[in-house]
Amino acid sequence: MRPRTVKIVVRLSGMEMPIASVKIQKFADVLEAETELLCPACKGKPKWNSGYDCDCGKHYNHWGQLMRVDKAGEPIVKTKFTEPKQHVVADAYIMDLKDFMSIADATLNEYGVVVTEEASARNLRKLLIATERLGKVVFIRYLDTYEERIAILTTSISNRIILKEIIPLNLAEIKETMRVNLSDVREKDITEAEAFVRMLPTASENLLNVSDYRVKGIKAKPETPKVLELEQILAKAKTIA
Repeated sequence: MRPRTVKIVVRLSGMEMPIASVKIQKFADVLEAETELLCPACKGKPKWNSGYDCDCGKHYNHWGQLMRVDKAGEPIVKTKFTEPKQHVVADAYIMDLKDFMSIADATLNEYGVVVTEEASARNLRKLLIATERLGKVVFIRYLDTYEERIAILTTSISNRIILKEIIPLNLAEIKETMRVNLSDVREKDITEAEAFVRMLPTASENLLNVSDYRVKGIKAKPETPKVLELEQILAKAKTIA
C-alpha cells in the first residue's frame, strides 16, 4: 500500500461519522548498501546486452556471475552459513518489555510455528506466558542460508503462535511512527471506549474477503488448514502418561 491519508468512518443510517484521519506509510525500509557489479576477470564495469558484456571480451549470462564490490572497491563476499534444507540451531534470548520499548520492531516476515511433541509444546507455552504475563520479549536468533535472522516469538491477534522476523537495527531505515501508552487507562476511559465501539457494526468473516483483480482466475477458495492447539498436545501427553 502506498503512503496515503486514510479517513476512518463508521456508517450510521446512511451517514458517515468520521472517527479519525490517519496518515499511513511503511513503518521501515531495509537499508541497501551502495555497490557495483564488476567483471571478475578484469574488474571492469560490464554493459548490458542480453547479458553482461565486458570490454575484455568476457560475456556473463547472469548478474550472479559478476563480482559485487562496495564503494571502496572491496569485494563483498556472501558467506554461506547453512544449506537450504539443513536444520538450523536457533538461540533464545529474553529482554524486559520496558527496555524493548525504545527499539523499533519493524516486521520483515512472519512465520507460523508448529510443534508436535510434548516437551516442545510445554517449553513453548512457558515462553509465551512470559511474553503475556511477565512483561518479557523473547528473541530467536539463527543463521539462514546467507543471512542472520532475528525474530520475536509472539502471538497474533487470533492467538496463532508466530515468529515475527524483524529488520535488524543496523539495516533498518525507520520512518515516522506513533506510539501509545495505555498503562494509565482509567475506568472512565474504558466506559467511554465501550460506548464508542458500540456504534461500530459487527464484522463478519465475509468482510475479510476481497473482490479485486487478485482473485480473478482463482478457481476455488483454498481450504483453511487445521489449527493446532498447544493445550491439546499437552493434554494428550498427560492422557498417555
